[in-house]
Amino acid sequence: MEINSALSLIMKGTESTLNSNGFSIIVPEGTGRDEPPVAQVNGHSIVTYGGKKGTVKIDFFEGKISLFCSAAQADKAVDNDFKKMSTSLFDPETSDNRDISYIVNEFCDSINETYAKKDKSKSKLPQPVSKSAAKSGSVYYDVLTLGSRFAQIYPELKQAYKENIEKYGEFLADEFFVNYGNAKFRETVRENDPTQMKKLFNMLNEVYNDGTNQTQSVIVVTILGSLYDDEALLANCVDYMDDMTLSVIEVNKLLKKSPSYRAKLEHPPLYKPKRVKKSIPFLNQLNGGN
Repeated sequence: MEINSALSLIMKGTESTLNSNGFSIIVPEGTGRDEPPVAQVNGHSIVTYGGKKGTVKIDFFEGKISLFCSAAQADKAVDNDFKKMSTSLFDPETSDNRDISYIVNEFCDSINETYAKKDKSKSKLPQPVSKSAAKSGSVYYDVLTLGSRFAQIYPELKQAYKENIEKYGEFLADEFFVNYGNAKFRETVRENDPTQMKKLFNMLNEVYNDGTNQTQSVIVVTILGSLYDDEALLANCVDYMDDMTLSVIEVNKLLKKSPSYRAKLEHPPLYKPKRVKKSIPFLNQLNGGN
């Protein structure tokens, strides 16, 4: 992996967090249209972002990749204005996507800690259901837990997950997955990497098996139902699905045939989960939750 390729992946992973904090990329002068916005300064490979809150730099130098933050504006900031917020050893020759994900997660957390506004009027995020509680049968996995577990697999979505809850006062799973989560889900299924697929579907199968009716519907209809338009992608999932396999296939068949159901998938009605009954009419969600 070349350093510019690695930096491009890190830029993509941190984009949402940087944008939500008001930062945008600063393209170095003389950069070609098809060239990455990476400045080369005395052996350093630097990506710079500017905004009203200050300046952010991602810097690769001598086997280390670091995040620097400053409250100074980009056109006025000098080296002494920047504080190193995170640094990791990074060898482009041996590093892989797991290393990139770790760095993205660290950088996103540091950016939010440095620049995100602290609103004391907002309560703490609600707690997801623990594995021990779900396995004991005392409570089922809810959609909040599904979103939380999904964001653990894709750390770049943590900010979108938090903003969803803060905006609506509860976690609206359909809004989150239709606008954010499904794109990452399709990307993973398209790449079809066995390690990542097992990680993703182990979570989905677990939450499905001990989930509420609504949680099961979101997994089968909102997430896996989004593959109705690509049989090859759906085929990639078959070997990783457990008890939900037949339901997923039937839902995708229905969605492929019915434009009206597809419209409801893309603009789903809001409804409350039924937390007690374990049987699930999967098409309830497509029919408006009635």
